[in-house]
Amino acid sequence: MATKKTPEEMVTEIKSRFSQLKTDRDKFVDRWQEAEQYVAPTVYNWSDLDSIPEVPTRYESSPCQKLKTLVAGLVGYSISPNLVWFKFSLQDQQLLNMYGVKDWLEECEKYVQAEYNRSNLYSEAAKLVENAAIDGHSVILIEDDIDRGKLRFSTMRNTEIYLDVDDYGEVDTVFREYLMTVRNAVKFFGLNNLDEQIQEKYKNVQCWNEKIRILYAVYPREEYDTNIKNAQNMPYAAVYIDLDHNKLIEEKGFNEMPFAVFQWDRISGLPYSNSPAISAMPDIKALNIIRSSSLKIAQTSAEPPLVVPSYIKTVNLIPRGRTYVDDPQKDIIQPIKTGENYPITLQVLQDYEQKVKDWFFVDFFLMLQAKQGQMTATEVMELQGEKSATLANLVVALNETLNKIIKRSFNILAKNGKIPQPPETLRDTDAAMKIDFVGPLAQAQQKFHAMGGITQALNLISPIMQLFPNSADYIEGDKLMLQAMEGQGMPQAVIREEEDVKKIREARAQAEAQAKAQAEQQAMTQQIMQNANKLGENPQKGSVMDALNSQLRGGLNGTGSV
Repeated sequence: MATKKTPEEMVTEIKSRFSQLKTDRDKFVDRWQEAEQYVAPTVYNWSDLDSIPEVPTRYESSPCQKLKTLVAGLVGYSISPNLVWFKFSLQDQQLLNMYGVKDWLEECEKYVQAEYNRSNLYSEAAKLVENAAIDGHSVILIEDDIDRGKLRFSTMRNTEIYLDVDDYGEVDTVFREYLMTVRNAVKFFGLNNLDEQIQEKYKNVQCWNEKIRILYAVYPREEYDTNIKNAQNMPYAAVYIDLDHNKLIEEKGFNEMPFAVFQWDRISGLPYSNSPAISAMPDIKALNIIRSSSLKIAQTSAEPPLVVPSYIKTVNLIPRGRTYVDDPQKDIIQPIKTGENYPITLQVLQDYEQKVKDWFFVDFFLMLQAKQGQMTATEVMELQGEKSATLANLVVALNETLNKIIKRSFNILAKNGKIPQPPETLRDTDAAMKIDFVGPLAQAQQKFHAMGGITQALNLISPIMQLFPNSADYIEGDKLMLQAMEGQGMPQAVIREEEDVKKIREARAQAEAQAKAQAEQQAMTQQIMQNANKLGENPQKGSVMDALNSQLRGGLNGTGSV
């Protein structure tokens, strides 16, 4: 049985753990600050939570623009309210053959998609991707907005987040240090749960906007009693602490991690990751230096330094300005040749701009626009598939995060009775949900790998089947059709159940048999009708009827047998 700790013991233990996480995170802060300074739209002070985000000063803004292209492309190609970007399936594929299972899964998809459209997921998803593209990691909170009756998503500021991993390298601990006003703290936690000093401040309206440091610690419990069904005995602890007054405000719990952590390019054994902004930093710095130099060269070319006779103290360079000299032939004012080469500087600048574009995958996400009118749709699809293959690691990392978001959302909705009941055939099974991603980016990879193999194989064997028709017997047509439809993301609503297909085929075979029998009967009737006028005539000699008559006559006279 778990040993219950006192609030004071919990505060001491959690603050000690928080101190360790701070020490670990501080090793990465310099690189994050540098990446933000050169790439991010706004820059935060990592040592002051109450600071106002600043607009960075830089010579080159194109890395920030390329970041926005990457974020818009990745979100638009993977998760968007304008497309179906995920589908539900089951780990055990055989269970999908049970009647009504596929239809139930698709109905669940529609319910979850509808809830996402009502929520703020899509606006928060863009910030989730942006944070990870800059710092390498990003954290989003998935929770039930009970007051509004919908899901709520909150992308955390990375300056507030501290992470830790388990022995498998998976993030299982999230600490968040943030500021909350007295007014909001009372509204969120309740007045009686707060420290006495805060309760006194709340009585004075002028103190409502004073801020409190809150620590929200979510971590797996080492000990808890599974027989007790309450928040304090759930697998994940969620503890709120008032850091200013060393007070445990509230202890909650979750059956699953309420946060989803997006790690862009995971560093083995560490909770923090690399990012395209961090990886591109040498090129981005060089780009800024070259841009600074090119601006100086441009200004020098437009306003060059001058050689002026020593006795001339004032040179008027404004339009129609006048400078007086003793001898205009000798006392010539002329620019100094500095030897700068502006075209070479521009070429180097363009080279580094292309390098930065490659780090942020700009060409891939602008591919359709760039190739429009120059390539066929098939060629664009093949090129897109090849390019998407280079994003495999990124797509895997993003899909892992989206998988956690969807599972957490599904469980919240199921708990609130917003998910349809599964069919009877599935209720007594150990069915495990599986999530397939079918957004344009995921489909581009799937088409390139899975559908590409089918298409290439059919193109190869088609001539063979024409020469040797029996060779087609090796192909299972139904399975090929299903795999092709699923590979292209065809909705389950337009794909019939296997039992329905069997019934249709049986009905078709029965109809064809009836039609054949009717055709034969009609042909026989027509033949009889055609020969009706010849019943009284003698058959032609040598005809089938003449031979039949001969046999009948022989049999009747006892000279033959029928």
